[in-house]
Amino acid sequence: MKRAHGAWGLSALMAGLAACNQSGVALGDDPLDNALLEGDPLFAHYQGVTTGARTVADLYGEALRFTGRPVPRALLGAMQASNPPAAPNAVPLSVVSFNVAMLDVSLFGAVQYGRTPYLDARRAVVPELVFSQGYDIIGLQEVWASSDLARFRTVGAARGYTLYSASREGFTDGLVIALRSGLAPRGAATRHAHFTEIDGLEYFPAPGFSRGFLAVDFEHPSLGPTSVYVSHTAAFPSAWRLRMHHAREIGLDVRRNVSPRALLFVLGDLNAAPYYRADTWALPSGGSEAGWYANTLSYPILMHYTGAVDLTIRGRGRDDADLDITAGDSVPNVASASLREPFGAAAFCAAAPANAFTATDCNPLYFQQYAGTEYPARIDFVFGRDPAARMHVAESRVVFRDPIAYGGIVGPPSDHYGQLVRLLVAPP
Repeated sequence: MKRAHGAWGLSALMAGLAACNQSGVALGDDPLDNALLEGDPLFAHYQGVTTGARTVADLYGEALRFTGRPVPRALLGAMQASNPPAAPNAVPLSVVSFNVAMLDVSLFGAVQYGRTPYLDARRAVVPELVFSQGYDIIGLQEVWASSDLARFRTVGAARGYTLYSASREGFTDGLVIALRSGLAPRGAATRHAHFTEIDGLEYFPAPGFSRGFLAVDFEHPSLGPTSVYVSHTAAFPSAWRLRMHHAREIGLDVRRNVSPRALLFVLGDLNAAPYYRADTWALPSGGSEAGWYANTLSYPILMHYTGAVDLTIRGRGRDDADLDITAGDSVPNVASASLREPFGAAAFCAAAPANAFTATDCNPLYFQQYAGTEYPARIDFVFGRDPAARMHVAESRVVFRDPIAYGGIVGPPSDHYGQLVRLLVAPP
C-alpha cells in the first residue's frame, strides 16, 4: 500500500477537480452495479463475513461491515484450474507490470517533500534493465517526470520498443505502455483518463499528479485486436472505497471501448491485495491501522467490471494457487522491532517465497521508506480477459527482484518488484 505522499490522503478534493471527471456513470446506474453478491464466485468469500451488502454497489456503502476474515482460497483455486491447454499453433506473448518508483515530489514546486531512494543513480540504469529483457508488453507506473519519460523513450527505441503515454500537459499520471517492435505494425490508438475522484492534494500542492489509466488498442499481426490498460490506483488503506471506484472506472471504459473479441490485458499497481490475514496492523508508533479486509475488495471489483482474471494465478501450480494466503498467514508483525529489521523477524525474508509479494519490507528500498507500516502483499498485477479460452499461461513469476549496481551500491532496481506472465495465445 504505497505511501508516497505521506499525509496527503485526506479526501477527493473538489471531486478530484471538476476537470478530472470522466466516467459520468453514477454508482447504481450500470447493470453490473446491481449484480447480486450471492452466488457470484468473485464475492463468495465475503459471504458470512460481511453485513450490509447485498449487491456489488452495496460494497461501496457506509453500511458494509466485516465480521470475519475473507479467505479467497476457492476463487484462487478456480482461476488456477481455468488455465486452458496451449493450442498447437499458439503464439508466445510476455506481459509485465512494473512500478519503477521514479518519485520526486516538491510542495508548490519548491520544497522537497518526497523522493524515492537513490533516484538519480537508478534513473541511469533502470530503463536499460527494463528493456533488455525482451518482454513483449510492458506496463510501467511512476514514470512521473517528463525527463524520465524521455529517457525511457530513448532507451526503449534503441531496444526496439514503441512507448505510449498521456500528453503530460497540465498533469502527470506516471503511466507508460511499451510494445516490442512488430506487435503493432500499423500503429496503435491511445486513450487516457483521470479518474472521476482523485486525491486532490496529489494534484496540488504536488506537481500535477493525477491518477487515472492509459490504454493502447492495436492489431497484433497474429492474434488480432488487442487492448492493454495500465493504471496505478489510489494508495492508503483508508482509501479503499476510492480505489474501488477507480477499479470500476477502468471496467466501465473497457466495456465502452474494447470489443468482446479482443485480447485484453489490465496491468498495474492496484495498491491492494487479494488477502490479508488480519484487519489491523500494529505500527511501530504503538498504534495500529485498520481496514485491511476492506482493501481486498478492489481485487474482485476490478475483475467483475472488466471480465478479466488474474493471469498470475493461472500461471501457478495447483499447490501454489493460494500462495497469497499461505504466505500471507506467515507474515509476522513485531511492531517494536520492525524499524530495525523487516517485520521485526530476522528469519522471515529468507523464508518468504520469491513469488509471494511485490511490495514488502524485504525489499531494502521499500524498507527504507515504509518500514513496519503495512502488510507485505502482492499488489502488482497482470489481469487478462479470455472468454474464448485462448490464453494459456505458461509461467508467472515476480521479476526485477535481483540487486543491480547503481550509485556505488548494489540494490533492487525499485521499491516494488515486477509481475511477469508468459502466455501461449491461440490465434483467433
